[in-house]
Amino acid sequence: MAMQIDPDTALINIREEVENVDAELAGQFYSLEDYYERKLWYQLSELLRTVIYKNPNSQGIRLKLFENFILSFGDKINQLQLVDFLVISLKDSTPQDSYEYLNNLKQRVLKLGETKSHNTGDDDINDYEIIQALIYLDNELAKVKLDLGFVDEAVSIIDESEKKIDSLNVSVDNRVNASFYLVRAKLMKGKGDFNSFYYNSLLFLSCIPELEELQDKQLIVQDICISGLLGDKVFNFGEIIMHDIFQYLNDNWLKELLLSLNNGDLNTFNKLIANTDALGQYKDIESRLDFLRQKVCIMAFIELVFNKPTTSRIIQYAEIMEKIPLLRTASEVEYLVMRCASLKLVKALINQVEETVEVSWIQPRTMTLVQIENMKTKMETWNEKVTSLNAYLGECGRELFV
Repeated sequence: MAMQIDPDTALINIREEVENVDAELAGQFYSLEDYYERKLWYQLSELLRTVIYKNPNSQGIRLKLFENFILSFGDKINQLQLVDFLVISLKDSTPQDSYEYLNNLKQRVLKLGETKSHNTGDDDINDYEIIQALIYLDNELAKVKLDLGFVDEAVSIIDESEKKIDSLNVSVDNRVNASFYLVRAKLMKGKGDFNSFYYNSLLFLSCIPELEELQDKQLIVQDICISGLLGDKVFNFGEIIMHDIFQYLNDNWLKELLLSLNNGDLNTFNKLIANTDALGQYKDIESRLDFLRQKVCIMAFIELVFNKPTTSRIIQYAEIMEKIPLLRTASEVEYLVMRCASLKLVKALINQVEETVEVSWIQPRTMTLVQIENMKTKMETWNEKVTSLNAYLGECGRELFV
């Protein structure tokens, strides 16, 4: 980091820099000066977090503001927030510069933690805020290592972060979790592990409080959808379909393909993959069409079972083959059911003599709005039957007391 200048002078210089770009933003610097002079560190931090750093016109001056102003009172504010200021400030920096800034801040936070622990007579850092700030910094350092191509070092750092997170006896801050799952997802993407990438990405999204501030939403949701399609352990896409980020998926072809698999809709699936121009845009999908055909058959069977009333879970082979035209023989039906059972999607008994499948359990799933509507219809039907049975028992019971 460059040598710091006087904080007051730094604010004046930065304010003059943004005056011609955003007068309202420049006006906020007077409040920063006021809070700084009165040593109102919390109010100062909140103004930076909720106003200055939220303003897109501050992007070009954030790192300068962090280095020449925020660091001057860095030990007076929440250390997680301090790290967050730096992480946001480094959005446009090179990996090499980012590594230097992150590592320097890590040494500073470490020193503060050691000082606090020494004052309490403890040899180890015992301040949970500082511990989480250090984990946050390690996660960001792992991300930079990954960007620089040092995959093994990134894996080592993130594995150590996981151990530290698991050992904490307090609720982990969402910023720490988000950075951890994002790096894990990037590592899994590099390995071609579609399943782990899908689930770590969903965990990352669950830690994001304000989706609007997330960059590259279109690319993120596209990668998640593709990994869900190609993951051999992903058989329910309700989590991503119902997430707010799904609206940022601009490719209607990919969106319809995902929905067709989630609904077990073979007709729509076949029409979509017949569109060679759209299919050719996704080489990973194009090269795994046989796998996707098997997967849509599994999803179609799951959807068939799911829509059956609980009192009628004995399904004829013929009904399964009608639902899934790709199945032409009894042995193919039996293989499909056994495959679903091995994946722990259902528990079922196959009666080869009667050519029936009795399903006793189906894996819980996150439902889409359409599936919720179907469930509502099933519940209404069940309610009518219960009401009818109740009325019937009431009539029968009346005779006993006459």
